Amino acid sequence: MENAEKHSSFNMLNWLYLLLIAGLVIASYGDVFQWMYGRYVSADSYYSHGFLIPFVTAYLIWQKREQLCELQPKSSKLGFAFIIFAILTHVFGTAVYVFSISGFSIWFLVLGIALWLYGREITKAIIIPLFFLLFMFPLPSAIITMISFPLKVLVAKAGVKIASMIGIPLLLEGFVITIPQGDLLVGNPCSGLRSLIAFMAMGALFAYFSHMSNIKKIVLFSLSIPIAIASNLVRVPILIYWSYRWGLESAAPDTMVHTGSGFVVFILGILLLIAAQRLLGGTFEK
Repeated sequence: MENAEKHSSFNMLNWLYLLLIAGLVIASYGDVFQWMYGRYVSADSYYSHGFLIPFVTAYLIWQKREQLCELQPKSSKLGFAFIIFAILTHVFGTAVYVFSISGFSIWFLVLGIALWLYGREITKAIIIPLFFLLFMFPLPSAIITMISFPLKVLVAKAGVKIASMIGIPLLLEGFVITIPQGDLLVGNPCSGLRSLIAFMAMGALFAYFSHMSNIKKIVLFSLSIPIAIASNLVRVPILIYWSYRWGLESAAPDTMVHTGSGFVVFILGILLLIAAQRLLGGTFEK
């Protein structure tokens, strides 16, 4: 009875700590959260999925509720070290005006809080859901540009190659594709970076829920990268063909065809992820 009362008071104290910490985090990271929101909702956003990540993480942790109830919370001093590291990283990010540094410091703060309040065993049990949180933090713009540029080059060249193989007369100059009906511009959204980031998150979920060895799960997650790139290569040829047959305006941005080609990429990528899982001998856990 006495142990139950101590356990109950410990949980109550933890909840009070969490409420206090949540208030301090909101106050300290207000500008960072505004920056993240802006990156999520911008017209050329690569992180529109960011809103969903905390909810998915919460669901993954909730699924482990029975296992977590069997573990005894025990504070770890290592958590305090992670909290200090997160605070120093946030201060540095604020000093150099790089919000992405402060954004990623939130993850170390969450990890530190979990270790400090609940200990290593509980934190170890939820470490994969905690790692999934990393998908909500936008990369610096310089890294986005560094990755998206070669992807856009690949998409443009592959799109022209595929379109020419089906008999469409065209010319590629830079990122401008000239067909008899006019010019098509391969813009930044066509680079496939948005699909790459989203499919890496999807690949992580596929691997997490797949019944297979950890090595195969890592392989499946790694395959999400080439799958995302390969799936996106079909989008430009579709838009080139449609523009060639029915005119440039029919495949312009914000049209049903342009938007629908994105859904084709998504569906194809999902099918390839499922095929990769099956080839690895995996099945979804119940």
